[in-house]
Amino acid sequence: MSDPAVALGVKVFSRTEKLETLLESVPGDHYETVYVADDGRTEERSHLYERAWPFALEVIDLPYDAGLGVGRNAIVDALSEEYLTIVDSDHEVPPNADVLVRQLEARPEFGGISGLLLEHGTIQGLCHDLSEDGDVLVRETGSKTAAIVAGYPLVAFDFVPNVATFRRACLEEQGWDERYVIGREHLDFFVAHRATDWRFGTCPAVLFPHRPGGGGEYDSNRLDPAKLLASKSYFREKWGYDQVVAREFWLGNQSVDKPLAVLDGSVPIPTWLGAKLMDVRDARLRFEAATAGVSDRLPVVSPR
Repeated sequence: MSDPAVALGVKVFSRTEKLETLLESVPGDHYETVYVADDGRTEERSHLYERAWPFALEVIDLPYDAGLGVGRNAIVDALSEEYLTIVDSDHEVPPNADVLVRQLEARPEFGGISGLLLEHGTIQGLCHDLSEDGDVLVRETGSKTAAIVAGYPLVAFDFVPNVATFRRACLEEQGWDERYVIGREHLDFFVAHRATDWRFGTCPAVLFPHRPGGGGEYDSNRLDPAKLLASKSYFREKWGYDQVVAREFWLGNQSVDKPLAVLDGSVPIPTWLGAKLMDVRDARLRFEAATAGVSDRLPVVSPR
């Protein structure tokens, strides 16, 4: 078994076939335990939970649609290992995932280090830094250099993708806000960690295969405009932001905050203008939710 002890954790709602592919990809010589926090129809995956695996499988049965924050915190509460790799059910674990632990061992100031996503032959990351311009949260990537740590590159970021290995101490100090069901929970996690001393980064040499998508129930839940609007409104109220503006991500742009264009190819759109454009995007999402009959009482956050 690995030394130090490492576990893998995943929160599951549906997508049973993807979960099976994930579990079959887990290197049994690296992970001692796999924690599955299931807030869907658990019985649909009983054949997986009863199957023999080369690691200990711990299933945490949660109330239906309890949400990602509840699920991940439940995993941390059950965790006995020193390190935890957090993934989604549509990921696979590469054979060199242990590099992330080796880098954490070498850099004790880092609370978590991620890999990147390999999606249909394209490398995705969404890595970026966080800053504030007045009452607007800005997500952008500046000039970056890589350090060689444990023989592999490591690039520091404030926000890294959801294929990361964390120290248990980091997650115990600041976990996930359980008010989120879907949307903004990952961004909230890293905004909250700005008040801690932990640093984060990504190792571009570790690529987690990613096969997104899921079926009707999953897609309707994941893309529910009312839930997404509620999450964003709660996020803005919680942190006191008028708006969230994304300027640039490192490797990829698949995010609820899609990066805005730049003027003449080099000058970023001013923050105030970016905030106005995001207001328009939010209004369009609100209209889509209302016309779909999802909710006639969607949350509203007024600019301060």
